[in-house]
Amino acid sequence: MSTLDRLRAILTSYFGVDADEVRLDATFAQLDLDSLAIVEFALVAEKEFGVPIGEDEVSPHATVTDALALLGAKGVASSERSLRSEHRDG
Repeated sequence: MSTLDRLRAILTSYFGVDADEVRLDATFAQLDLDSLAIVEFALVAEKEFGVPIGEDEVSPHATVTDALALLGAKGVASSERSLRSEHRDG
């Protein structure tokens, strides 16, 4: 499962976001995550990916791409093929 798939699973199962809405260019605000939900998202993502994510590292204006870049910078491996496919399809 790619990092994007795992992020999508978090957003759909914990926050009720429709899977189709989780696009690379979608912001957390567009996904209807307010500031409190973003803090919760950071905690859930921390647990899922095993890397620390500070409250100030994710904002309502951050995109799914930004979240993937943040996780990548923290050493979380991503499936490049899945990202290319999502970008082409999304």
